[in-house]
Amino acid sequence: MCKALFCSIVFAVSGLLAQVSGPPPLIHLRPVALDASGQPVTDLAAADFKITDQSKPETIFTFHQPPIQPASPLAPLEFSNRPGGLMPHSTVILFDLINMVDADRLEAWKALDKSIPQLESGESVYFYVLNLEGALIPLHGMGPAAADDKTWPQEITKLFDKTMKASSHARPVQLGAEGQVKKAYKALEDLANELSLYPGRRDIVWITNGITTVPDPKRPNCNGDWVECALYVPHLAVTLQGDDVAVNPYAFIGNINPDVNYNLEQMALLTGGHAYFREDIRSVLKEVNQDAVSAYSLTYDPSAQNWDNKFHRIHVTCERKGVKLQVMERYYALPDSRPPMDRMKTFLMAAFRSPADTAGIGLRVKISPSQGDKKGVHMEVRVHPPDILLRQEGAKYTGAVYFLVSDRGASGPLGEPSVTSFNLELTPEQHDLVMKEGIPLSQDHPTTDAVQHLRIIVLDQNTNAVGSLTFPVR
Repeated sequence: MCKALFCSIVFAVSGLLAQVSGPPPLIHLRPVALDASGQPVTDLAAADFKITDQSKPETIFTFHQPPIQPASPLAPLEFSNRPGGLMPHSTVILFDLINMVDADRLEAWKALDKSIPQLESGESVYFYVLNLEGALIPLHGMGPAAADDKTWPQEITKLFDKTMKASSHARPVQLGAEGQVKKAYKALEDLANELSLYPGRRDIVWITNGITTVPDPKRPNCNGDWVECALYVPHLAVTLQGDDVAVNPYAFIGNINPDVNYNLEQMALLTGGHAYFREDIRSVLKEVNQDAVSAYSLTYDPSAQNWDNKFHRIHVTCERKGVKLQVMERYYALPDSRPPMDRMKTFLMAAFRSPADTAGIGLRVKISPSQGDKKGVHMEVRVHPPDILLRQEGAKYTGAVYFLVSDRGASGPLGEPSVTSFNLELTPEQHDLVMKEGIPLSQDHPTTDAVQHLRIIVLDQNTNAVGSLTFPVR
């Protein structure tokens, strides 16, 4: 996208955004609730969850249950950013050779060689090797066509074997412990940055037999554990939190001792993932996908004094007996000094510039030709109501969204987008109706012969949640 076009978009939305204060920075949690048999519990309410941050009680700001009802089929000329009504899910498998001893690498290679071709489907699953020099090798890398490739696991063995044979030597001595940490964390961050462009839930399954840690020399008196006292962990935590990516450490080969267990479990709890031991890769991917589908979504609004450049401990409990929660237990409280308006612009511009749609807000649109003599498209948009914060104020429910429409040609965006602010004010009867049928937003949009697609973007002014949907108009 050219710089002039980006500036025009910023100017187009600045007038609207300047009219509101915008939401504060929020902490976003995705707890998975399990019963005594390990099965998902999906009918909890916000009142069932209690949160403390550094032992201070917090109030839930937004709450969404897992979607358990399939959406109605799409009609002709109707499109959705959540096929089947479910949140999309993408998973990267990272086979980390740096953090494995020689014998374990060989055994793990042979086990994966057998198991990966037996995956039921490779759709939205990607596979990378972190070699002994610290380079990421994409065996089935992320890309425009890769997400829909279901059969790549059956075809990966030859390339996988070639990559592993090229890594049959010892780990470079000059790498050292700090080098191991930097290479491994950089690989996780690079994958998370790329995954952030994909809609929905995002997971990294990190195949490793341990986590190398190096104490931070600037904190000689640190009395916390390795997460709080080791080098580079804050940067990793902030990156993964910003990209909304969970890391699931996975050790299934070699001598896995209690210290390794603890380190891997703490990495999972830092990111909202889960640590796996001694399971087949097929079972791990199945469990990771089940957690993504059955996760709740909730946010809370810490005080302004919360953002103190330190790790914070979160404790989330469930009031219902017999329910166990799997959820992120700490985060790095990095201050964000930007005005709320600038944060809102960032979310909106990221959705505009992304090569793929985002599904933070569920959208469906049905299109038809505009009425009259003008060339254009009439859009009947339905916004998934649980994804929008509707506040009950007396006898009404209120909310506010921005609605952006961008023309797209063969080479990308065309001209300036249109931006509209919608203030929602619903009676109880209207609220009940939209909860069943969706929040309706209707608009006519003029087009030219150069316009091949439209992208619509909806941003919740109260939470900065964003959804986008790109669809053809010719």
